[in-house]
Amino acid sequence: MNVTKAIEQRERGFGSICDYDIALYRLKCYYNDVYHGISPNLNAADPNPQPPVFACRFCTTPGYKEILALANEDGKIALQNTKIREKSDSPLEGTQAHCNAIFDIAWMPGEMKLVTVSGDHSARLWDVAGSEISQINYFHAHTRSVKTAVFRDNDKAVFATGARDGFIMIWDIRANHSDLPRPDNCIANAHSVGSTGNTRRKSHTQTSRSQSITGLVFQDDFTLISCAAGDGLLKVWDLRKNYTVHKKEPIPKHLMNYSGNSTRNGFSSLLICPSRITLYASCMDNIIYAYNASSFNRKPVAEYYGHQNRTYYVKTCLSSDGRYLASGSSDELAYIWNVNRPGTPLVKLSGHTDEVTCIAWCSVGETKIVTCSDDACHKIWRVGLEHEEDNKEIIIHGQAEIVERHCIEKLKTETTPSTRYSNTNQEITPNSDEHKASVFTMATPESSTDHNANKHSIKRSYFQMMMGSRSEEKFKCILSPIYENHEMIAKRIHMDTRGMRRLFGSNNETTMTAKGYDSDEPSTSRCTDGNEQVFLSPTINLPNFVVDGTAPHLLESSPQKYKENVDWLTKMRKERYEQKKITPTSSSPKTQSTPGRRSNRSQSTEPQKVTKITKSVSLLDFFKAISKENEKSLSSNNNTLPPTSTS
Repeated sequence: MNVTKAIEQRERGFGSICDYDIALYRLKCYYNDVYHGISPNLNAADPNPQPPVFACRFCTTPGYKEILALANEDGKIALQNTKIREKSDSPLEGTQAHCNAIFDIAWMPGEMKLVTVSGDHSARLWDVAGSEISQINYFHAHTRSVKTAVFRDNDKAVFATGARDGFIMIWDIRANHSDLPRPDNCIANAHSVGSTGNTRRKSHTQTSRSQSITGLVFQDDFTLISCAAGDGLLKVWDLRKNYTVHKKEPIPKHLMNYSGNSTRNGFSSLLICPSRITLYASCMDNIIYAYNASSFNRKPVAEYYGHQNRTYYVKTCLSSDGRYLASGSSDELAYIWNVNRPGTPLVKLSGHTDEVTCIAWCSVGETKIVTCSDDACHKIWRVGLEHEEDNKEIIIHGQAEIVERHCIEKLKTETTPSTRYSNTNQEITPNSDEHKASVFTMATPESSTDHNANKHSIKRSYFQMMMGSRSEEKFKCILSPIYENHEMIAKRIHMDTRGMRRLFGSNNETTMTAKGYDSDEPSTSRCTDGNEQVFLSPTINLPNFVVDGTAPHLLESSPQKYKENVDWLTKMRKERYEQKKITPTSSSPKTQSTPGRRSNRSQSTEPQKVTKITKSVSLLDFFKAISKENEKSLSSNNNTLPPTSTS
């Protein structure tokens, strides 16, 4: 499409409609569009009467794009013209192409030829232009089941195959070999982890399911993108490099990794948009990731979820214009997304009774989508009438339903690992939201009535049962028995409004009473009785020199020279000093008291013995001139001392 012409038409008001969501809402499967797959192989050792279809592709040759190729589990292929609408209760008669299940089909560009890959370790080229399907060539080099095949864009000769042995092989039909055809290029152990040494020899003896190649797509003539079943990587290979001559690990040109949290990080299929810019990878964690194939950014640019991908048989497809993405699902449905609106699907197609595996979108004519299921049926979906037909239950065998976004988001929150979509049958990592929901999510009123109905609801705590119903609103998560959500508010008010305490005040001097602590009013003042009102101040705990009378300019005029409320040590010293002054006067009025210098020292708190009174003599008496009166008093005092005091 010419971009310049499209912009000019849009400016003139003749722009075409980009989306056709309304038509997809009317998709229906009528009774004459239900088919029963391909007939079984009766010559097999254990025949399956209803083998499921594993692969379906529309032809890419102009004029035959409505021809559908089908392949089933018994190794048969069949062609069906979707233009013809006739009811047939019997399955299609196919051609036995392989002796094992066929996993993928690749149409040759511009030719009525196709390549099939099978569990018999081979790939085969078929000519379907005639009345019978005939084999042209046979390609056998893989050692395990071949899972996928893809032709290079606009190239009739080169195609690539990927197998469970971890090998990617590039084949050229034009190559002339004397015996069996050999691959032109081979990427050995393309998605193996930690393998060393001879990779070719190791691949034959030790294979892992995680390295199985499940998807291949050509970006251009020399760039191939691959995905595997378990390593969580998308690798970009440069085919101009010959990987067969290297014995070490093959190194890709670019890497794009899985960004989810689930252990199911394998990919089941790959798609690329017609402009070769956006790459779609369907992952086993139930999400289809979109990557930028032009910048090769390691992280996806969009995610599409809502389906269930439990097996590697669930495939995806794109519309011819690249505007819509369709996928099968393990929940018996098929889903369609608008690529411009990532997230939840646009519609779901309901009508199958088992897992929907492969899906194909016709590129010409009216919108036609083919879905194949494990119920051994494949259905063709067309745009039906807008109004309901008569005998709807008989005529319509499936129809499109609008997917409600909130239902998908709710299911995704409950079951996905790290906002990713999952289910109970899958592995869930410790970072899954299911574990978080069971710890932090409270039950709703509907789920609280029936505890067994909701597996993710948790038991109510004792506090919630005492408070009654929890349906008023959601509680905050309580991780401990402390009832912080309901009682801390009142406690905080009490702590803000209670009075301040003086650090060095007497017990009877209290600024606030107990009434302030019991009050719930966040006020700054309170009334102690009817007339008196005490105001709370943030500086009430600081010393007030004016009230105490200890200010320097008030020492002479103030009647209160010292602080009344002194500390316990000063008070004890004063009591000892007063007791010492009184005690000597009672025994002898002329007893000399201890000098003031010694009284300033700190004394022991133990009570002194009053029975033993010793007379302390000052050193000043030896240096001063002794008067006669002092000599007499000194001699009289020496005579009164008991003889035991001198010993």
